Amino acid sequence: MKKSILKISLAIIIGLVLWGAFSIFKPEPKTIGDLMESYVDPGMKIKIRSPFSGSVLVAKKGEIIFEDAYGDANRTTETPNTIDTKFGIGSVTKQFTAMLVMQLVEKNKMQLEDTIGKYLPYLPAEKANHITIHQLLSNTSGLPHYNGLETIGVSLKQFANTKYTPKALAELIGKTHLINTPGTTYEYSSLGYHLLGVIIEEVSGTPYADLLESQIIKPLNLKNTGFGTNEYIKDNLAKGYSYKEVYGWDWWFNSKHGGQTTLASFRDQSTAYSAGGIHSTVKELFIWSEAIKSNTLLSPEMTTRMLTPNKHGYCYGWVRNWDDILEKNTNVDLYGHGGALFGNSAFIALYDDETTIIYLSNRSNLKAEEILHQIHLRANDLKDEYKLKGYPNRSSYAKFIEAGGMNALKGYFNKLSDHSGYTVNPSNSTMRGVIKIHLEAKKIAVADSLKTVFFKSYNPDERTLNQFGYDFLYSDNPDYALDFFKASTLKFPNSSNAWDSLGEAYLIYNDYENAIACYENAVAIGEQVSHRSLELYKENLRKAKDGF
Repeated sequence: MKKSILKISLAIIIGLVLWGAFSIFKPEPKTIGDLMESYVDPGMKIKIRSPFSGSVLVAKKGEIIFEDAYGDANRTTETPNTIDTKFGIGSVTKQFTAMLVMQLVEKNKMQLEDTIGKYLPYLPAEKANHITIHQLLSNTSGLPHYNGLETIGVSLKQFANTKYTPKALAELIGKTHLINTPGTTYEYSSLGYHLLGVIIEEVSGTPYADLLESQIIKPLNLKNTGFGTNEYIKDNLAKGYSYKEVYGWDWWFNSKHGGQTTLASFRDQSTAYSAGGIHSTVKELFIWSEAIKSNTLLSPEMTTRMLTPNKHGYCYGWVRNWDDILEKNTNVDLYGHGGALFGNSAFIALYDDETTIIYLSNRSNLKAEEILHQIHLRANDLKDEYKLKGYPNRSSYAKFIEAGGMNALKGYFNKLSDHSGYTVNPSNSTMRGVIKIHLEAKKIAVADSLKTVFFKSYNPDERTLNQFGYDFLYSDNPDYALDFFKASTLKFPNSSNAWDSLGEAYLIYNDYENAIACYENAVAIGEQVSHRSLELYKENLRKAKDGF
């Protein structure tokens, strides 16, 4: 019996080795079609986070040179995706919302400098009197992204499953806490684009879907683009799926040796709205992109204004020179924007060399920068030789110093900033990693200076501060956690979750008095907004008092 088991185990191991070797030594895909087929193959999934399912269109100088579809629009019925399959386009919707705003501005029905209180007077004064239309369009309004709802006790799941009128949605956003002073800092915010949708309706006197139809869809003769009802989305669009990698024995017994694919939960259209609720096809997004370039829907002057980069390269609904793309090829310039919904991913990219790349997918969490980069190389018969070099190894302090240390890191991001046209800082995870390796090497002064730079220059949101805090809380340098949790409560004093996290840190350090004070704040604030975690905050407070 044992020999039989051993033989089976050896066979499995040999199979895994051979399969791995086969995957490693597969020839590099030469054409766009070869590339996309390789992305459908689960053996290539690690490069883009999920096997590809959806449709792709590539054009050069206004002529389509490649279009194809992959995977199933509905895995249950085994209905295949086609080039005409309709997908949710997520935040690519913001381009359409920006266009509708600019059309109204061009008609002198509103001004970019107007404060939003002119159209939404019922919003709190801190927002109504200080946030402008320009700031909403450029993501410099100081409003948070969706995670800002959690600080007022509204979970993302609860939000997604609730039906809102435009005014009720605006009132909900009005309750969120500003994370920056309006106009000072770039912070991506779908909530800001939701307010633009409400303002558009107020100014035009027309529902968002109807205005989209009359001002964009009909003039461009689009047949498969629009803002649909919940029922329409369920019946006419590709089903969205999420993908999760599996490992070990789960990998071996998975039918496709790749991962688990599950149907994504549905999101009410009223919560996607003008920030992410439009659906389309790759063909019609191509028509849309050509209309942008030819000034079909907007005058050249207003189109130029719409495509002028603001802070962090964000225009109005478009990004100029996304740094993740330029890291892979410093020899390109482009406008683009991605989109993501539950189980959907999308991207539209317009390169200055007149290459257009559009993909729509019913898989979430695709690695857009890798897909676009590899397609662009093949569309232009380029070698992969323009990657930005000099990023130092940060797996350990010794290797980091050997690679040039902080000077190398600073030099790398200075070069990337020059290529991008705006300041690009190391990512949050990079900063966290560099701080940790300096702490581990007992280089406390350097770690402290990096922490100071992070607080002053990164303007971190609550979620980031919380992540840093917990990362250090359970590390070899737990004292560092308090600084991040304290910073969170100072910056977001009305967040019950921030106070709860600081209370947990104090409790771990057996500082019961401060823990109790923090938990009491969490409970008091939680009661004001009926926070979904209120009972947990109360339980934590009881535990702290019992320990004290």
